[in-house]
Amino acid sequence: METHPLYAATLNHYLSLLTIGGLIMLGIFVLRVIYLTFTGKRCPIASYVHAYILPLGFFVTLLGTALSLFYSEVLKYVPCDLCWHQRIFLYPQVFMFGYAWFKKDLSVLRYSAVLSLIGAAIAIYHHMLQIGYDLMKPCSDAPFAVDCAKPSFVEFGFVTFPLMSFVLFGFMCALIFISVRLKK
Repeated sequence: METHPLYAATLNHYLSLLTIGGLIMLGIFVLRVIYLTFTGKRCPIASYVHAYILPLGFFVTLLGTALSLFYSEVLKYVPCDLCWHQRIFLYPQVFMFGYAWFKKDLSVLRYSAVLSLIGAAIAIYHHMLQIGYDLMKPCSDAPFAVDCAKPSFVEFGFVTFPLMSFVLFGFMCALIFISVRLKK
């Protein structure tokens, strides 16, 4: 099976635009939380997020999992070691949120927060490695291994797969933070 370069380039472009939008939303979210924390006001979107946190978490993690599998299995992008580590912290969340949604159990948020924070840390480290920071490279030196420091693609000069992963994990952390804060 061969890679579909036009298909992949189009998908990369639109996902990169979505990633930039997600970065902007995360930035606005952080500033809004800081503002609301100091003023003591409530966010109008928070009650909606809290009411639908389990289906939101399920569909966000399902979409991230499906896209990562689509890239590796259909478009034949071979993931490096750090990509696999990020997947390790994403894939279980689909099942966790699916089961929690079925049981209406909000205790999944604590576990998802831990997985998302660790995944985000790996993703931001991986992104820094790919955009040129000379960090300790934890990837294998085996001849068949994919180099973690070499990006599969770079769109708009800075969007890479690890940045997309960071935005997904950051979005999950934001949803969980909103829901937990409203629960208190």
